[in-house]
Amino acid sequence: MTIGPADDVVSLLTQDHEAVKQRFVEFDGVPPEARAELFWKLTDQLVRHEVAEEVVVHPVIREEPGGEAIIEARLAEEEEAERLLARMEKLDPTTEEFMGALRDLESAVLNHAEMEEYEAFPLLVGNEDNGRLLLLGQKYKGAKLEAPNHPHPHAPNTPPGNKIVGPFAAFFDRLRDSARSA
Repeated sequence: MTIGPADDVVSLLTQDHEAVKQRFVEFDGVPPEARAELFWKLTDQLVRHEVAEEVVVHPVIREEPGGEAIIEARLAEEEEAERLLARMEKLDPTTEEFMGALRDLESAVLNHAEMEEYEAFPLLVGNEDNGRLLLLGQKYKGAKLEAPNHPHPHAPNTPPGNKIVGPFAAFFDRLRDSARSA
């Protein structure tokens, strides 16, 4: 697979995958009392990535031959990760139960990323020109900035529902975060 400039959509998605892998590694080097902050950073990364991907990338891949089945499989994986994240939000990060759930999440997320890179990204690279990949990259960056930053496992993950519910979820996530930090 040939990847274009560093800010085309495939490069940005791949960079996100690498950043998440690194974030999981960070958990091994922090004391239990530092896990909560690291978990919120991880949650923010994962949720923003997936929401932006659902809004910008999935519709394009669905149009490609075999793309519908690939996206449906990836959405099922994302739903599993969202359920794990939502469950983990209620756990004490200093416990072994949390770390067990984190390892389950890590396995699910890394498997999901690998399947995207193996099945979905080649459809983009093989069927979209560099200009379109760059445009999608810009849209992806914008969508990440506006995305919710907490899991919403019961929210729609396909258009038009995700485009309607997403901004409201993001607004309430930010309210919840500001209340939590106050």
